[in-house]
Amino acid sequence: MDDPIERLRADSRAERSSALDELSVNEHSWVLTRLLASHPELTDEAESEARDLLSDESPSGVEEDLVLELTSLGLDDLAPRCGRIPGRGYVDEFEAAHELLEEATEPFLADMERRSRLGLQDEATAIATGIIAGLNQCGDPENGAVLAYAGEDSLDVLAGETISRAQRCGITMPEDDD
Repeated sequence: MDDPIERLRADSRAERSSALDELSVNEHSWVLTRLLASHPELTDEAESEARDLLSDESPSGVEEDLVLELTSLGLDDLAPRCGRIPGRGYVDEFEAAHELLEEATEPFLADMERRSRLGLQDEATAIATGIIAGLNQCGDPENGAVLAYAGEDSLDVLAGETISRAQRCGITMPEDDD
C-alpha cells in the first residue's frame, strides 16, 4: 500500500471504533438475533459456537467463583435483610444470612441445570462438583462474616440441595476420595 491517500484512509478507518465493539451485551444479543433471523443458514454455526462456549467449564473455576461470591457477602448485605421487615415480620440474622447464601448459590445451580438440559452432562457435573468443593472450602468462616451468621448447617443444607438438584438432572456425583 504505497499510495499515501489509501494509507490515510486506512489509518482513518483504524482510528474509528467499530460499532460492534461499542455495543452493550443486550445490544450484541439483539444484533445476533436479527442476523440469525435474516440468515437462518448461520443457525447451525451459531449453535455450534454456543455449545463450544458452554462446554468449557472446570470444577476449580466454579469453586473459585462460588467461594468469592460467598466470602464477599458482607454485613452491609445482611443488615437490611434482618430485623423487622415490612410485610414479612421479624427476620433474624441467621435466616437472612442463609437466604443470602442461597441466593448467591442459585445462579451456579441454574447454570448446572441449564447445561444438563442441553445434554452437556460432563459440564453440568463439573459445575455440581465445583459447587460442592466451594461450599466445603467455606466451611470455617471467620466470626462476623455472613457465612458464620448462616450457621454451621447452612453449607451442608446447600450441599444437600446441590446434590438433590444434580440427581434430578441425571448427574451422578463423583465419589469423595477422603
